[in-house]
Amino acid sequence: MKSFVAAKQQPGQLRRFNLSIQVTDAFMAAARSDAEWPLVFPAAVFDGDGETVLRQWPGEARAVPCRVIRRVRARQLWDRILQATYDYSEPGVLFIDRINQLNNLWYRERITATNPCGEIPLPPYGACDLGSLNLTCFVRSPFTPDARIDFESLADTAQIAVRLLDNVINASRFPLPEQAENAHHSRRIGLGITGLADALVMLGLTYGSDRSISLAADIMRCICYAAYRASIALAKEKTSFHCFERDKYLQSPFIRSLPQDIQDGISAHGIRNSHLIAIAPTGTISLLGGNVSSGLEPIFARMAKKN
Repeated sequence: MKSFVAAKQQPGQLRRFNLSIQVTDAFMAAARSDAEWPLVFPAAVFDGDGETVLRQWPGEARAVPCRVIRRVRARQLWDRILQATYDYSEPGVLFIDRINQLNNLWYRERITATNPCGEIPLPPYGACDLGSLNLTCFVRSPFTPDARIDFESLADTAQIAVRLLDNVINASRFPLPEQAENAHHSRRIGLGITGLADALVMLGLTYGSDRSISLAADIMRCICYAAYRASIALAKEKTSFHCFERDKYLQSPFIRSLPQDIQDGISAHGIRNSHLIAIAPTGTISLLGGNVSSGLEPIFARMAKKN
């Protein structure tokens, strides 16, 4: 595990790979209490006897017997992970239990992975259909005391973007039939943002300040609610996604956190897309969008070169 955490720190080793780890609630509890943590691997690949424990394993529908390879101090391992992430931006961390707890399709899938850049958790053969709204386009009277976000235009554009991303599913040619089936059955999309840091500059706000955090939350709340309302309207027009089961879908903790009118709309009319929100790094499309700051990241340099 220590070698994996530090893998990208070695010149010429795995430099083009995205490395991530799944972190469970049980591991975080062990880290908080400084308990020992067993490093395990499925027992089926080992000969002979040895200590085994039941563990959820990626790609397996149920917990499987796993051989305990050795034990480490959970807090020490967590500190190594944090230091490596700070120094090298790897490995990424997926809080996998929380991902599954908040999965709108909790009743039919267990997620054990994301797409390569980690923007959107996906089931086997899942596909990502992502889009981002350039926040700098919604700043009115920039660089003045009257600078503000035009939330009405932001919500209107988010609704258009949902229709666009939903159409992308029908227009796409998938490499595998299983991918096509999964995409058409769930119609999962991911609408997010880019240019947050530049927008804050235009508004006269410091990235990371209390006001900037509050505004960022308001922006994402606006986009999220507009997206779900747009998906309900699309369901009325075109029907819900194939795997929609109203009562189970409405039991999702995330759906229960949405405004009552959205929950009532889903109950009455269904919803076109199983999931609607995701925030991507947007490293390339931010350049195409006017060289704005990427995703929700801060501005890391006043000048930069990219080949």
